[in-house]
Parts: sequence; structure tokens; C-alpha cells
Amino acid sequence: MIKWNTERRPENVKKRYPNGIIPLVNGQALIKAARKQNAMIMACNIRCRLPVEGIVLASMATRAPVMYEIAKSELGYTEFTPAGFVDFIVTENERLGNTEIPFAIHGDHITVKSLQDVEGVRALIADEMAAGFTSFAIDASHMENDKNLQATAELAAPIVQAGLNLEVELGEIGAKSGSAEGFTQPAEAEWFIGELDKKGVRPNLLAINNGSIHGTYFGTAHEGIQLDLTRDIWKAIQPWAVDIAQHGITGTSLDKISSFIEYGIRKGNVGTLWQNIAFGLAMNQHGNAVTTENREYIKRSYRGIPDELWQEMASWAVETKNTAGNIKNANKPFAALMNAVPLQYKKRITDHAYEEALRLFEATHSIGLADGVWEFV
Repeated sequence: MIKWNTERRPENVKKRYPNGIIPLVNGQALIKAARKQNAMIMACNIRCRLPVEGIVLASMATRAPVMYEIAKSELGYTEFTPAGFVDFIVTENERLGNTEIPFAIHGDHITVKSLQDVEGVRALIADEMAAGFTSFAIDASHMENDKNLQATAELAAPIVQAGLNLEVELGEIGAKSGSAEGFTQPAEAEWFIGELDKKGVRPNLLAINNGSIHGTYFGTAHEGIQLDLTRDIWKAIQPWAVDIAQHGITGTSLDKISSFIEYGIRKGNVGTLWQNIAFGLAMNQHGNAVTTENREYIKRSYRGIPDELWQEMASWAVETKNTAGNIKNANKPFAALMNAVPLQYKKRITDHAYEEALRLFEATHSIGLADGVWEFV
């Protein structure tokens, strides 16, 4: 067993958990280790509690570090607050006996859609920092580039001061307007990172619009991540040693995920997959939900939550107009019922999440990477 100095935890983590021994570390350490060892960090968006046990157990079995993350929007449609999210992740790692495989907790898509939103977002960042988050993604990509730069530089200040991991975003994920096909361009990225650096902000990661989407690919839609473009963007920002964060991985083949590393991608976000596992939805071999022509999901009776609970959720979705991709909004009103499902259902969700996490750890070349993280803690 690796013995590590808990005093090397980030200051906000020590303040929140003064007697803690769980290896919640600065997200920078994970990204730097992945960069050095030519690997990628799997970042898991957690919308409900049920899949987390399987992810933690897979991380421990393979010695693969993980980022557990939750977006600003997900805080709105799940049971979690920033403090509650960190408590849950820390408690699960404690309960399962993880005292040596480092992990980070990431504030995903801390979204600011106008300059008027900056103060509210600043308060959320402060709440997440106090809660023990060790990595942050400021997403001002909904605004024009100059306003994005202004808001990002301003909001990043406390993160930079604390020395914690910072991700920024240029080009709204899934957007179809703006530059060619809505995609982020290398010259834009070079300008953006260079201007941030002039303002004293050196991010670790840049999220881009390179053809991915969040959520499920319905109908004839399919994964279209542009890797050549991604590599060109990565090359353009290497004067500042910034790597790429890939959003929207659910529905991407494992072979393609394995190739991400060669295009400068060091962090990959996987979110909808874990929801599909918890709900027990039919999926193809890439983890994308199988749906009908009417964009309805198909429940597998041998997967996930009980069929009766799913039927209740599906009926609620129709009544409240939360069908198709908006089924995610069921996570909050049905949280208590999902948390209380009988052990047999919890176990099959854990087992399924465990196997999918193993496959993703193998694809991201992060097996055994935990041992390399300590160099940067």
C-alpha cells in the first residue's frame, strides 16, 4: 500500500476534511501524470448515486485515477449540492477502502452565458472550492470570444491563486453557428490561450467544439468528433503546454477513444453512459442508448433499476414534457426512490458500471496511472 503525506492535499480539502486520509488530490496532478505517461483521465459525470460504487471499485482494481464531476446544470436537476456531491464521493471512497488511488473532484461546465452572470458564477466557484472541489471548468463559450476571454480571466483568478486544476472552453459544445460548421479553430485557440496567459491565467485544459455532443445520438445522428482538427488545435496551444478536454464521449467507439491520446486529448468526459446504466436502458456497443423512431428509450428488464420504477419515471417524463434527452431531469424527483432500490438492483448496476469502467480505463491507457500521479501531488 502506498503511504502518502496527507499534508500535500490541496488547502481547501484539508480545511474541509482536516482528519481525512482519502486521496482527494489536485486535478492538476492527474492531468500532468497523463501527459507524462501518454494516457488520458476518465472524468465521470455523476447524476445519481447508483453507478459510483462500480466506478470506484474498478479504479481500485486497475489503479486508474478518476475525476468525478458534476456540471452547473446537473446541480439543478440532481439531488446534489456542491458540498453534498463532495461528501458523497469522499464517503463512497472511504466505505470501499480506497486510501491509495488518487482522484479529483471537478466542477464541470461552470457556465456563464452573459457578463451579468459573472457574480453568480463567482459565488458558485467559491461554494465548490469550499466544498473541496479540486478542479474547475469555466465555460463562457456561449458568448463572443472577447467576452468569453473577459469572463474566463476574471472567474479563474481564485482557482489560479489556489493552484488548482483549470479547464476553459472555446467554442460551445454541439453548437452549429460561428466559425466553419461551428467548430473551434486553431487560430482562435492560439489567440484565446495566449491572451489568457497575458492576464496571468495558464489553464491546464481547453475544451473545444470538435463535433461531439452531450447526451444521446438520436435517429440518424452519429458521433462525429474531428480528430485532425483537434490535433491542429492542440499543436497551436503547445507554447503554453495546454492539453485538450474531450466532452461528449458517450456513443464513441473504444477504438476511437484509444486514439484520442495521439491528438492531445488528456481528459475525456463520460456522463450519459452512467445514467443509461442506472436506468437500465438498451445501449449499442458504444454506450449510446437504443431508441425508437419516436425517440423513446428501451428498458432492459435485466438491467438497472426495477422496471416498475422506470415505468413511473417514463410516465412522469411524458406528463412533464421531459422525454428524449430531457429524461435526465428525472434524476432529482426520483432520487430517493432510486437510492432505495433493493440490493439486487444496486448490485447489477454496480457490476455493469464496473465492467464499463474497466473498458474505458483500458481504452484511455490509464491502467496503473495512479502510481505516476504521486510525483505531481
